[in-house]
Parts: sequence; structure tokens; C-alpha cells
Amino acid sequence: MSDKSPLGFKQAVFLLEKDTEDFQAMSVNYEHYNPLVPFISLFCGICAAIMSLFWFLHICVYVYPDPPLTPFLNNYFKWFDNWFPMFGVLSVALFVVYLLFCAVKGCFKFGIRFMFFQIHPMKLGKTYMSSFMFNIALVLLCALPVVQFSQEAFSDYAAFSQIRQLFGVQIQYLQFFQWFWTKQVFIYIFMSVSILTGIYLACRPRDQAANPEALRDRLRANKQGNK
Repeated sequence: MSDKSPLGFKQAVFLLEKDTEDFQAMSVNYEHYNPLVPFISLFCGICAAIMSLFWFLHICVYVYPDPPLTPFLNNYFKWFDNWFPMFGVLSVALFVVYLLFCAVKGCFKFGIRFMFFQIHPMKLGKTYMSSFMFNIALVLLCALPVVQFSQEAFSDYAAFSQIRQLFGVQIQYLQFFQWFWTKQVFIYIFMSVSILTGIYLACRPRDQAANPEALRDRLRANKQGNK
């Protein structure tokens, strides 16, 4: 008996509820549906695609080469600081927080596609406390790697900051961690996973529920086995 049966059932229920909500929005509840929602979603998707492209380009032209080909986003942040420093800080925060959102979304996508662990969707008015706790724990787990990666990616802009001195000077040259930083192991892993994920999502852009007949047979066999 496969341990994925309960997870497959939850995945199928989640996708069915999502399709039901979309159907009700187009039929029964069409009078209360906000027509701007699809356009807002499209706008947010375009902004996310642009930020992902900027991150990819910045890694290729600044993080990977030694010496960097161009400061790229660092110059953009410094340009903001010349006339309104708050915009530069907010821009850095926007790019850093975007990575945390990608981590949460990626974990949910991974869970719903491969069913290795429980899915914890965040939906307005329909989120369980366990889902809140799981996603908060995920954000806290990813916070330190994101900060480390961001200070390296924006090292020109954050040259004299405390976090740059901590990660870029003290931790980077520790005996155990030095090899990982000098060989850029973490950056290669990050880019490899990003490229493979992009290719996979381009080939399979939509979430598909598990085979209902096979899932029914597995659940039925599990029920008989527990008797």
C-alpha cells in the first residue's frame, strides 16, 4: 500500500474545490464576482516574471563572473539612494521578500505535484492554523539563506553594512564553509534547481489531480487492510 494515498486524496479534493469555486464564480455567484481579479492576477504574474528575469540576469552578470561584468541592480539601488534613499531600501526589500514568496509557492507546488508531504495552501478565510504554522516555519527556515544570498548578490550596495561584514568576512572564511563559498556551490545549486523547475513547469504548466480510479482502489485496499 502506497503512503501517498492520503496525500493524493487531499490533492484531488483541493483541486476539485478550486474548480468548483471557479465554476460558481462564473455561474451562481457571477453577480458578486469582481471582474478586476483576473487582470490583477495577470499584472502580478507579469511583475513576478520581470523580477525573476532581473534576478536571473543579475546572477549571470554579477554573482557568477569573477570579477563581475557589471553591478547591474546594485547601480539601480545606488541611483535611488542619490535622490531618495528610502526607495533604494524598499527595492532591496522587494527583491528579498520576493525570494521568500517563491520559496513558499515552490514548496506548495512541489507538494501538490509530487505528494511527498502535506500541502498547506493559504486562502483568505479558509486557512487552517497548521497551514499558518507550516508556512511561517518555512519562511523562518529560508530567511537565513535568503539573507546570505542577498548580501552576496548586492555586495556593492551593502558593502559597509553589518550583515555584509558578518557573512562576507567572518562566516565566509570559516574553515568548513570557505570551500562552499569559493566554489560557489550554493549558487550552482540554486541556478540548477531554478532552471530545471522552469523547464518542468513549461512542459506541465497546470496542476493535475491523481488518477481517481487508481486513488479509489488504493484507498479501498488500505481500508480492507486495516480491518
